[in-house]
Amino acid sequence: MDEDAQKTAVKSASRRYGEVTHIRFSADELASLRAIAGRDGVTVSEVVRRLVRAEAGHLPIASEGLRPAIVDMTDQLRRIGVNFNQAVRAMSDGRVAHDEDLEQALMAVGNLVRQFREELKAMTSGSRKAREARP
Repeated sequence: MDEDAQKTAVKSASRRYGEVTHIRFSADELASLRAIAGRDGVTVSEVVRRLVRAEAGHLPIASEGLRPAIVDMTDQLRRIGVNFNQAVRAMSDGRVAHDEDLEQALMAVGNLVRQFREELKAMTSGSRKAREARP
């Protein structure tokens, strides 16, 4: 890669991820990272991001085999969220008897569904390299 193309790639990555850090690895550590990256078809940076996500307790990026099932679950969670919103709206509009505790419970469950859906969506986003390789 020539110097101009490399600078453009770095600027593009900076816009996507925001922050850049420099880390020193031993030759063995870097070889391990490169092997993992090669096996998964991602960059070394993506491997490091995945490791950080795992350590921080986030869900991992889904493999290609799991991707269709996770996309389906995400859609089902969206539908559940829509139903929760309709139930809360019906209470707010007075179409059904209002129960403050039930409304709060529905809102809390709806928020959990929305949060889990976002986490599942993040699992299927993957790296830019993987997205570009998909048909």
